[in-house]
Amino acid sequence: MTVRTALKTRTARVLLTGGLILSGGAAAAGCTHSPNVQQQEQAAQQADTQSLENSQPLPHYSYSQIRQTLIDAQTMEADGTQTTSFFFNLGTPKPVFTCPSLGEPVANTDQLSNPEQVIPVSGAWGGGHDTLPQMDPNGIYTGSSSQGTYVLCVNGSGKPYLQYWEGNVMTVGAGAVWDDGKGQVVVNGAPTAELHVGTTGSKVNSSGKSGVSAPASSAPGR
Repeated sequence: MTVRTALKTRTARVLLTGGLILSGGAAAAGCTHSPNVQQQEQAAQQADTQSLENSQPLPHYSYSQIRQTLIDAQTMEADGTQTTSFFFNLGTPKPVFTCPSLGEPVANTDQLSNPEQVIPVSGAWGGGHDTLPQMDPNGIYTGSSSQGTYVLCVNGSGKPYLQYWEGNVMTVGAGAVWDDGKGQVVVNGAPTAELHVGTTGSKVNSSGKSGVSAPASSAPGR
């Protein structure tokens, strides 16, 4: 009698446990979580991005004129190409000074050395380092916007001197003068820089390197 009762009790426990497992599994199968609004938005955006990438992929260019123009501009800065510079005051149409010059204007915030340093970063999830700005190919670190500008002018004897100005400076890569009648800078000389245009970057004129002589068309310097 005791043995039979024990067997019945054990069987009942097994059946009860199996029923709970089955009912729990059915409940879990019937319980689904729908994505929230943010997940739906992200999924829609991903689908939209993929569709646009398929129909309008990023273009590939074998030559970039905007890139070549920047290369030519930095070459003029580094080589000291002969230019003409005009110094303006805000609100005054006529330049207050003009001179034959070498290279491009230099902002007084440009720097020769990197003011930042590598700082180790550590945290609960690991460590690393902060990134640093890269020096431009012309050898300087470009500073923030500034009202001060250095210009390497050339006097009547062809000797360079440094001119500093806290106003707007316009530099032309050719012989140029200020025309009072027209109220503007007029280019009246050949280009002095070696520039590249077209789909293959063909040269369009020869380079004018630094300071052999001052452009005859420019106003006299010091």
